[in-house]
Amino acid sequence: MRNYGDRGLRELTKRFDGVDVRDIVVSSEELNELADSIGQDVRNSIDLIYDYLTSLNKQTMPKDLIIKDCGFSSGILWRPIDRVGIYVPGGLKAYPSTLLMVAIPAKTAGVSRLYVATPPRKDGGVDPAVAYIACKLGVYKVYRVGGAQIIAAMSYGTESVDKVDKIVGPGNIYVQVAKFLLQGAVSIDGVAGPTELVVIADENANPDQVCVEMEAQAEHGLTSIIALISTSDTFLNLVENCLSGSQNTFFLIKVSSVDDAITLVNDLAPEHLSLHVRDPYKLVGMVRNVGAISLGRTPSAIIDYLGPNHVLPTNGSARFRGGLSVYDFVKTVMIADGVPSKELLRAVRILARYEGFTYHSRSVEIAYGVT
Repeated sequence: MRNYGDRGLRELTKRFDGVDVRDIVVSSEELNELADSIGQDVRNSIDLIYDYLTSLNKQTMPKDLIIKDCGFSSGILWRPIDRVGIYVPGGLKAYPSTLLMVAIPAKTAGVSRLYVATPPRKDGGVDPAVAYIACKLGVYKVYRVGGAQIIAAMSYGTESVDKVDKIVGPGNIYVQVAKFLLQGAVSIDGVAGPTELVVIADENANPDQVCVEMEAQAEHGLTSIIALISTSDTFLNLVENCLSGSQNTFFLIKVSSVDDAITLVNDLAPEHLSLHVRDPYKLVGMVRNVGAISLGRTPSAIIDYLGPNHVLPTNGSARFRGGLSVYDFVKTVMIADGVPSKELLRAVRILARYEGFTYHSRSVEIAYGVT
């Protein structure tokens, strides 16, 4: 994109999506026209979920923290990232829920400019529900381009596409590889793989409910990784029979105890964990490495729409990061003020001189009048 700019975006969109794109940026007039075309039921549903997610994210916002100890004040100030690019998958299906999940925490965090990129439909437009949400959010620009090419464009900038500070959102393998390769030029939320669900169920679980929940997450594609872990052979057989007509591959695992199941989950670090056991809250404290947990009859599918977020760690990355939140759109600014105690000042001077930073030590001595 650094060499070909908008021309490269148009050529690649024609090649991979079969769409001639003249105006890369969707005008506000077109967005409003598309937004007006959605049905009232969909509009009301979006509004309701929008308000719910906005309230949830506001309650998770971190607060500035200043601590005074030994005469010295230090702490952390939270400041938003300036410009964020959001990738909303498209093509055969539309995913307006992704825009809600990603943009609402970003807006709540105070990001000043939101950019949305989504593949064009065959008529060259974008999904009307995505347009409606973009208008509702006050998105700065919407690009009718998808794929790896728009990730590169938002990383470096083109004539029409602004360079951003961070790119977030799911996408196919080409989008994810582009995000991975462009780290450094831009920050990313992580590299997302296929959907993952692990269900832990005991003999008290409802096999029909578990079966449907597994099928629901399998709707994300044939590469989805769906597993059931149970202590009951009878329950595993019931679910196996229920899933027998599915085109997806499911893993059914027998363990001797629920503790063994939790150990396996913490090793796998799956995206979704669903606990269909007698006392699910008893197990929550034992779970360390998952993206999201749904308990009892609460299906993992509800997280895809009510969150807290459906952009979750996959490929075992739940071992070191969590799901998308307001924390992905803020950064810390350190602050310091005051006169430390004599003991702390002496310790600073000694350590600075040990490290060979003579002027660090001297700066402290002059600032605080110590020798």
